[in-house]
Amino acid sequence: MDKWVEIQDNAENYFNGGYNCCEAVVLALCDHFGIDKELPLKIATPFGSGMSRNGSNCGVLSAAFIAAGMKNGREKSDDSRDPSYLPADAIYNKFKEKYQTTQCWDITGVNLRDPDEAANNKERMHKEICGPIVRQVTQWILEELDK
Repeated sequence: MDKWVEIQDNAENYFNGGYNCCEAVVLALCDHFGIDKELPLKIATPFGSGMSRNGSNCGVLSAAFIAAGMKNGREKSDDSRDPSYLPADAIYNKFKEKYQTTQCWDITGVNLRDPDEAANNKERMHKEICGPIVRQVTQWILEELDK
């Protein structure tokens, strides 16, 4: 497991450096898997803050699905979906079990559409809520995809 600490650190550093939660995890995994970052970063952008600040699906969980597709997604229509579906499903189940929800709003308790509320809670969210989730889900992704 120690081999993944650097990747978790990279994800957290991206997150604390201005990238949203989904972007941060995707960027760290692109670095790790040797995948060009330009397109995955663009794809990840609207998934942050519970899908564009809507408090919906957690951006880090969305990053897990993007990562599963980047690493094991299909190249043609008759390829099996299982190489990406199975690890994504395993991460989803771990997430739901640990956090009892997949919704950003339920986890953070912050209305990210309100700029003042988001700003007033940013440091707490980064240190106490979202930062630890970035690290945890990055680990789960690596457990499932780095076999």
